[in-house]
Amino acid sequence: MNCEERMNSYLSILQEATKMDESAGSAVNSGKYKQAGEKYRNASALYAKAAEYLLDLMEHADASERDEYQNSIDRLITVSSQMKELANAALDRKNQDGNLSAKGTGTRIDQESDEDERIRFEPETQIPDMGFAQISGLDEAKQIVTDEIINPLLYADVYKKFKRENRGGLLLFGPPGGGKTMMARAIAAESHMAFFSVRCSDIVGRYFGEAEKRVRALFQAAREAHDAVIFMDEAEALACRRGGNSTVMNRLVPELLSQMDGFDSCDGHMIVIFATNRPYDLDPAFLRPRRLTTHCYIPLPDYEIRLALLRKQILARPCMDGIDIESLARATERFSCADLVNMVEKGCQMPINREIQARQQGFAVNNEKLTEADLKTALKRVHPSVEMEEIQRLEKWMKQMGIAYKAVA
Repeated sequence: MNCEERMNSYLSILQEATKMDESAGSAVNSGKYKQAGEKYRNASALYAKAAEYLLDLMEHADASERDEYQNSIDRLITVSSQMKELANAALDRKNQDGNLSAKGTGTRIDQESDEDERIRFEPETQIPDMGFAQISGLDEAKQIVTDEIINPLLYADVYKKFKRENRGGLLLFGPPGGGKTMMARAIAAESHMAFFSVRCSDIVGRYFGEAEKRVRALFQAAREAHDAVIFMDEAEALACRRGGNSTVMNRLVPELLSQMDGFDSCDGHMIVIFATNRPYDLDPAFLRPRRLTTHCYIPLPDYEIRLALLRKQILARPCMDGIDIESLARATERFSCADLVNMVEKGCQMPINREIQARQQGFAVNNEKLTEADLKTALKRVHPSVEMEEIQRLEKWMKQMGIAYKAVA
């Protein structure tokens, strides 16, 4: 099969997947949830198959075209995953409605249940207590966030004096494990705001046909909290590019945009924060001014940050004196924050095993500690979780967007 035949097959499968997706939506509107679940499963398989065809095409494409192919493949995989969630949710809805009918409640199959009405989004019960002082490094990111997000809230009169508006949300982007979630929590702590943290499954996967309603409920809960941070992790799954691949996303994205635009007329202070490893998959409408106005890159930790984080992680545990933390920091280039924590934890498993073995052998007292040898052994078993190609792709997107950044040291 030549490239032209592969492309025709891809387009045919994509068209079939889109029709199956739309047919599933029609089945939902008719209350045929079992049929909808089957159709969404079929759509998921078709989107995945289309991604396979594109992957094959990408192998024969020019280097200049590979990024575009990869973007399309990633979006198809995301949509395929969403279709699976919707299939499960449709079957759950069928079971719920079946139980209601068996009890003789007389509830219509398309009528909202009392349970749906009671579901509300609530902020975390404890406001995050980790401020900027507890975050090692990221000085440039902290300064951007302070100037663009926090100070306009805390010193509104000064910003008003200079006619400097503080409109729009914040996009935190960068490779996985760099500390985006930690930064979002620190913003809530620094600004003393209620913190709402949501993922795609909270909006799409939990209650079938309720995605737009869930978004409205989330933003309404934030308004009622008066001062609130809405944090959307893995935002590319909720705010992906529109274009016909998913009828759910084509309805959900406009609702999200509408709710974000409506924040300007709210009492109190609201901050919407998106965090993503894949900013190039976001619908461009989110990146316009007064929506996600501020773009903040959270890079992999440089030497100084790795040194501070390793020192904090190691010294918080029983350890031998004289561990050469500086050499460990130098040896962990391109490690994410999560990778560094993982390395220390794996190193701790060795003194844990020694102490357990000593107890099993009848020694009542044992004073095992983490050693430099333990950490070096762990370092041989742990590797960077972020590929260099991923970093390069982010840097290319930043150049296209005109966003200044510093390379990882």
